[in-house]
Amino acid sequence: MKIVADSSLMFSVEEGVRRGMIVLPLVVSVDGETWLEYEDISAEEFLALVRTGSLPQSASPPPALTLAVYDTDEEVVHLAMADGLSGAYELACGLRAQARHPERVHVVNSETLCVPHRALACAAVRMAGQGLDAAAVVDALGPMIASAQSYLVPEDFDYLRRGGRLTPLAATFAHLVKAFPVMRQTDDGMRLEKLKVARSFAKAIATIGDDLEDRGAGEGRFIGVSHADNLIQAQEASRLLASRFPACRHGVFELGPAFITQGGPGCIAVQSVDLGEFSDLELA
Repeated sequence: MKIVADSSLMFSVEEGVRRGMIVLPLVVSVDGETWLEYEDISAEEFLALVRTGSLPQSASPPPALTLAVYDTDEEVVHLAMADGLSGAYELACGLRAQARHPERVHVVNSETLCVPHRALACAAVRMAGQGLDAAAVVDALGPMIASAQSYLVPEDFDYLRRGGRLTPLAATFAHLVKAFPVMRQTDDGMRLEKLKVARSFAKAIATIGDDLEDRGAGEGRFIGVSHADNLIQAQEASRLLASRFPACRHGVFELGPAFITQGGPGCIAVQSVDLGEFSDLELA
């Protein structure tokens, strides 16, 4: 069985191979020039371009790469980036019809990205190694998918304004009062919604902690904090959350170019997923 995932799980192709999975790199572009994230351009290189004032874009993995993975006699479980946040899932569903054995290709809407996406892929690799078939793997991943929660704390308000994610007035207000908008992924995974505007970074993280608590965060969960060249605040966020949720596992990660197109330089993403029976998964 092949376990396949889009690079929104923050692994390069080579890192995926080491983990026993196939990673399909997402495409990022700036001013008409395109790259495969992690393969042709690093997060550091991409951020340098974005900070010149260019507005980046991201797109699904190239169809040719996906079709090459589907050209097999093996079963395939493809964990695609959240439908709605990306067109990757919809494109993969269309390409499935061109597979050598379409009936053996299982395209799954992960409804997430980054840390929970990584957890899903690592759990799928483990189950495949235990001899489960594709249908059983997909079924077992259902509770993990349903448990994932994601939050975004942006830093560059002008970036969000230029990208159409904040109105000019809201961006100016947030900058002037040094506010910290907290965005939350909707329960269907399709988009981001405003949760609250906090007056400090610590209060923004406390807001996320309140929401996680309301949703039952506790033992068995992994809480990941990911950042776009903002390690100090990411570590502070992880420390605050670890103090509040000592029974959970915690980790800090670096965001890739495709996510940076959404959140911008300096953004912080906080995500939680219930690992269930896979509580010992190594996600770093």
